[in-house]
Amino acid sequence: MKQLTFLLLCVGMLFGASQVSAQTADKSKGGPNADVKESTFKVYGNCGMCKKRIETAAKELPGVSKANWDLDEKKLTVSYEDTPGALKKIKEKVAAVGHDTDETRAKDKVYKALHGCCQYDRPNSN
Repeated sequence: MKQLTFLLLCVGMLFGASQVSAQTADKSKGGPNADVKESTFKVYGNCGMCKKRIETAAKELPGVSKANWDLDEKKLTVSYEDTPGALKKIKEKVAAVGHDTDETRAKDKVYKALHGCCQYDRPNSN
């Protein structure tokens, strides 16, 4: 009987800890208490590899809960916690992996390191 009580106590503690962890994770990814904003902006790229790279880069940032790049429109739609500078950080993160945005230009060295099919026609200036 003592073993069963101990087992139930351990399970209860694990369940409680996982609930606290899940609530914390939800808040950092636009949980119920966060002020979530959605924005769409131009991001240059060519293919499915670009799509994966762009979306992954955006979603790596704390507070970004959704990122979807439309290949045909060349636009990224992101949902993120509306904090000062958040959108600028997302654009900088995407540019850091080689993709120019409407306001941020990727470094030439990073752009040139992209796979050949990912090297899009770059705009003259951003």
